[in-house]
Amino acid sequence: MTQQEPHTQRDASTVDVYPTKDLFISMLVKDITLIPAIEDLVDNSVDGARVFRREGDFTGLTIRIETTPERFRITDNCGGIPIDVARHYAFRFGRDENSPVTHHSIGQFGVGMKRALFKLGSNFAVESTAAVSHFQLTVDVEQWRRRTDWNFRFDEFDETTAHTDDDRTTTITVTGLHDQIKAAFATDSFASSLLRSLEESHRESLANGLAITVNAIPATVAPLTILASDELRPAYFEGVIEEPGEADVNYKIYVGLGEKDSEEAGWYIFCNGRLIVGPEQTNVTGWGEGRGKTIPKYHGEFSRFRGYVFFESDSPRLLPWNTMKTGLEVDSPRYQAVRQKMILMMRPVINFLNRISTEVGRVGESGPLQEKITSADTVRLRDVEPRDTFLAPKMGAPDPVLKPVRITYTRPAEQYEQVKRLLKVKKPREVGEGTFDYYYTMEVE
Repeated sequence: MTQQEPHTQRDASTVDVYPTKDLFISMLVKDITLIPAIEDLVDNSVDGARVFRREGDFTGLTIRIETTPERFRITDNCGGIPIDVARHYAFRFGRDENSPVTHHSIGQFGVGMKRALFKLGSNFAVESTAAVSHFQLTVDVEQWRRRTDWNFRFDEFDETTAHTDDDRTTTITVTGLHDQIKAAFATDSFASSLLRSLEESHRESLANGLAITVNAIPATVAPLTILASDELRPAYFEGVIEEPGEADVNYKIYVGLGEKDSEEAGWYIFCNGRLIVGPEQTNVTGWGEGRGKTIPKYHGEFSRFRGYVFFESDSPRLLPWNTMKTGLEVDSPRYQAVRQKMILMMRPVINFLNRISTEVGRVGESGPLQEKITSADTVRLRDVEPRDTFLAPKMGAPDPVLKPVRITYTRPAEQYEQVKRLLKVKKPREVGEGTFDYYYTMEVE
């Protein structure tokens, strides 16, 4: 399929809306920073692995990244790019509706690879070997920009020779790096920052055997875990959102406890295996919902909270992520529906953590509830059994009987009359008791 050449009009009523190459070369790259741009290239390799190993075991598959002031290179053995895909779809500016479906693809809009290549430098080369094809393609971006047509051209190609699985590789090399890219690659911290970001973004694929290296340093990842015991059981719910005429959106929600760590506490949200946000501790995921009455704002007492949400779909554009895969599309109706379920499943965990906080304030870190958490096992999420509601350990022996406490305070008469009317009581004592009982029910029990 060829695109219409610029300024070709069939009649005088035609208005030219043909795009310019500078839009893609100069402007589109401004919307993405360097590490997310490189991650887009890694995403393509991971998608290749999902096609190559449909069962999900990526053992033996590797993505190698090299960053130097002279060049950028990414090489993988994740199945290669079939020449027909390269010829008609992979290098298109935007995803063609007829492009082959990748099961639970990470790529969604068809701009990631091109945007990343333009972001990095002025020359790039792609070489790929697939099951029965091989091609090499090089592009001088400035020369391509000056041409009237939009096509890239293979330097060489073969679509008849069969190749073994071990030979199915793809290598992308970028030279003529832009000055700011050279400067970033020359720093001591860039490679380690990129590695940490990849470890977070692709922790599910890494846990399934995929190997990723940056300048020969391997990414490492611990499997996602949660605390569990006979008395302490995390909640786990699976649901599906059906879209008429579209692929379904499946989701899984896990909530429970982890190690006490404020930097790790919160919600983690994945789309097709790619971490989009986390740990998330704001109202985006329900913290502070209902002005703090339904779910309180996050604070240190909730440093054991762990929540995980996994969205999966064969139509990635239906998933609630932005084009750079660095944040949620919070207004997505699919996300909003799941968010309500997240809040419902979250509340019992918050109630239990409030009880823990009360116990710590009363007896310190050695109370019976604390001991039940300490003795719980760390289990992988994939080993958690379905359960709609978080099960918390029972309280230990009853506390000694404490004497009632009188609470006295003063508030403006206008506010008092409003609260008295809402509580449907008549006496100041009843107003005080009613407001205390409301707070105790919402925040303590």
